[in-house]
Amino acid sequence: MEELRKILNEIGLSSYKIETYTALLGLKESKGTIQQIAKNSPVPSCKLYENLKWLHENGYITLVSEKPLSYMANDPKSVISSEIEKRKEKLEEIRRETENIKLELPISEKELIQITPTREAYFKKIKESLRGVKKSILYTAKHWKVDAELIRLLQEKAGQGVKIRAMGPITQKEKKNVEWLREIGVKIKNVELKETRFSVYDDSLVILSLRKEPEKSDYPAIWIKSETLGELVKNYFEELWKMN
Repeated sequence: MEELRKILNEIGLSSYKIETYTALLGLKESKGTIQQIAKNSPVPSCKLYENLKWLHENGYITLVSEKPLSYMANDPKSVISSEIEKRKEKLEEIRRETENIKLELPISEKELIQITPTREAYFKKIKESLRGVKKSILYTAKHWKVDAELIRLLQEKAGQGVKIRAMGPITQKEKKNVEWLREIGVKIKNVELKETRFSVYDDSLVILSLRKEPEKSDYPAIWIKSETLGELVKNYFEELWKMN
């Protein structure tokens, strides 16, 4: 019953609604009168009627009789499945409404600077940014660790015709990972880099990694949306690519 209480709490039911519902479930055949439910529940009598009314209107319980007033609890699995479907429908509705939003930002707001301090925030934003890439991805790497979702996104972009190139030191230990990246369409050069690691997406989004090795907890990075800076960093990447 505690696990059920936890789930009901997570889907948004108040403590009184949870206690009223579980009290009814605890009665013989999950059925009982107001008096029986009250004896089995810590919910104040003055609150019991309104919570039973809500549970009835929202499909958690069924009215068995009006005289005497009695209810039967509906199957928890069925009730929870119904709540999940309602939320799916609501989220789908929100998604459709979001697609219809057309917002033109003022020119002054189109060049943005953001900072991500943690590893989790960094990779979340990397994946978010990759989904919007249309033309090119240029990046330098310290390591060639493989993340399943990143690999899928890069493969998807390569399949859409996005040109992807990367530079960084290739150790014996990471050769297999590099081969995986090459197989999905990433062109890679073995380059020993001492500079700050950076990326350029579509010649306009510049990502500068400020992480210091071997620090693992901090993962700071600066994200700059600027066509002017993007062009400069892209040209620098091209020079390094030609030299190696």
